[in-house]
Amino acid sequence: MVVSVLVVLLMTVFYELLKIWKVSLDSRSKPPSLLDSSSRTTLVETVSESSVPPAPPQHSSSNKRWFLFHVLQTAIHVVQVVLSYMLMLCIMSYSVWIFLGVVLGSAIGYFVAYPLLIRL
Repeated sequence: MVVSVLVVLLMTVFYELLKIWKVSLDSRSKPPSLLDSSSRTTLVETVSESSVPPAPPQHSSSNKRWFLFHVLQTAIHVVQVVLSYMLMLCIMSYSVWIFLGVVLGSAIGYFVAYPLLIRL
């Protein structure tokens, strides 16, 4: 019984850390702008500027980076949902010790993860 309470407690701490990691990734990944800088033009152009061919877009690496962040966020979301359902099933076992393990793990996880959130 003690081992199962410790496992549930660690799962809950991991769940809290996962939430903070997801928020930090969300703050770092920004979708690329819909318009690249070469497509933005002023209303008044000279003839010599309009005859110059536009430069190729340089944001392909940012699209790839954004896509990788999106895939990582999706994977984290799936792990977070699965873990939350597992913790819910643990609580539905109606064991007081398991319930206290989830509550204590949530408190410890939040206590550890909240300073990390402030740094972001």
